[in-house]
Amino acid sequence: MSCCELGRVPTALELHAKSLSEDNGAEMLFPMYTVAVETLLRMTAVQPHEELKARGELVEFEDSADQTAGFVSHQWMTQHHPDPECEQLKVLQGAFVHLLGTGGYVPVDLVTEAFVPGAKRIPKSIFQTSSLVVWYDYFSVPQLEKRYTCGADDKDGSQQARAINSIPAYVARCKLFLALCPTLKSDSKVIGAMTWTQRGWCRVERAARELSPDSTWILIQSSSCLEVVGGATSFPTGPVGEGNFSNEEDRQKLAPVMRNIVMRKMMHCLKTSDFPGFRRQLNLQSVHFRGLEVAPIDGILPIDDDVDAVSQFLFQNGLRKVQKPDTAGWWPVHYAALSGKAEVIRGLLRLRASVSQRTSKPEPNLGIPPWMSALDLAVIHAHRDATLALISAGAELEGGITLAPAQHYAATADSVECLRALRAAGARREAEAMLGFTCLDAAAAMHSLLCVEELAPHASTAELNRALGFAAVRGGSVELVQHLISNQADVNCQYDMTREFNRLGRFVFRAAALAHRFGKVTALSTLSYHLHGSTPLMHAVRMANYETAAALIANGARSDLRDPRGFSPVDIAKDQSIPHFLQKGLDGDPSECERVISLALQNGMIEVVF
Repeated sequence: MSCCELGRVPTALELHAKSLSEDNGAEMLFPMYTVAVETLLRMTAVQPHEELKARGELVEFEDSADQTAGFVSHQWMTQHHPDPECEQLKVLQGAFVHLLGTGGYVPVDLVTEAFVPGAKRIPKSIFQTSSLVVWYDYFSVPQLEKRYTCGADDKDGSQQARAINSIPAYVARCKLFLALCPTLKSDSKVIGAMTWTQRGWCRVERAARELSPDSTWILIQSSSCLEVVGGATSFPTGPVGEGNFSNEEDRQKLAPVMRNIVMRKMMHCLKTSDFPGFRRQLNLQSVHFRGLEVAPIDGILPIDDDVDAVSQFLFQNGLRKVQKPDTAGWWPVHYAALSGKAEVIRGLLRLRASVSQRTSKPEPNLGIPPWMSALDLAVIHAHRDATLALISAGAELEGGITLAPAQHYAATADSVECLRALRAAGARREAEAMLGFTCLDAAAAMHSLLCVEELAPHASTAELNRALGFAAVRGGSVELVQHLISNQADVNCQYDMTREFNRLGRFVFRAAALAHRFGKVTALSTLSYHLHGSTPLMHAVRMANYETAAALIANGARSDLRDPRGFSPVDIAKDQSIPHFLQKGLDGDPSECERVISLALQNGMIEVVF
């Protein structure tokens, strides 16, 4: 609807949006060199940019209908080389063979399917109908310069630094974003999907993707296990500034990079008249910039300094009425909760905003379901002061039309402070989500280690067993799995669907299992079909969570147990290309799995220094 339709006077924000010039996108300071997928499939060694360029094997990407670019985000295996034994390369090659050689789709991951109904699977035809090229840092960024500074520091005029600082532009030009996260072991470390989420540079790349017009990306855990991730809360993550960097200076050098990424997203929303999208990003700055030396802006419109905080908030967000939702079904108090500004929240409540009002629509790009209260939104973004302000105003801790109590969202965000505040205000330990999930289930599923440590000592054996299952399905870290087991979770428990979840939860899982039987194969239907009688090890192997599987085997998980359909973990693994350490574990020798968990617990992740 036009902002002036039906005689409505446009807001200052709407008028400003009409005045904006065309966006030229992120600045590219170094050419975007890529490798044709045919060249990549022939590789037997991972060689640096300079050598590939000298042989004419690099392609400078041209944004045209004839080429499709894929950005590969990954971790380095050693300090000085990303993949000396070609272990990641072989998985990537296998994944492309899988994508190029078969029909069908890349399925949506489990959490995205459950909470982002609009997320769509990606047809494999996208990979097959045009020339496919790949951006991969060791191929695409100069590697052999003699430098006196590191990483993104371009004071020395480095071409490498210019390429690194162009990463947001490269991500924006790529139609596809591939997170290459197989579980791999070297002599000094273990890497996988969870360590990828902790790496600061990988968080920058992911943020650049999730704040681009197409926010979905593909997680590659093995050559045949690929999933579409469609929301910021669908897979564990965290702010860039709180990620792991070996070169500490890079953390703050990324502050202007992240600010530019967020500002471009905000401007794109305005230019496309996506005002709810603009409001979300304006108010999420405090989340995006955590750990970085950059201050969020209050808005982009000029306004007098003596205007009170609530009036300024409404003006900058293009909102006029405290008690009216916008077109996305969100009220002003919901956007204030995103920002974490307790002063604004209290001011809105004084103007008779409803503390119990819930959103009426989901927000797919953020992975946020419908029926969220301001308290839920404050908690899921770990805003402690805002949480306390809403609790003191009488916000509902549970109940009403909601998918989950507020404490479940604290567990999802791994916010122990918010969880404790909710418990202190009277949130019940035994409160369940709509389908019967517990707070511990949510923490285990989202790799929320701090909340698992808080909750596990007070959980029953049945609750611990189910949480271990969620960790296995979602790829919980060794440390998280060890903590559940140390609190007496049974590594060999077999799930009984007649007792798990509540009546609605059992109905949903049985319906999904029936759909799977009749040919509707999705992540949720597959899990549901195999859930009854499965052990955590069966879940971990089926979902390609090999580090989790190693932790379970090292703690006594049996590979000879069978589910009601007669399948054992060994049978499930036959259709996969599994790591050597896991194969030995399934064959009855846990020594290599024990070595894997020892390395993982030493936190031996290595961060590349360019």
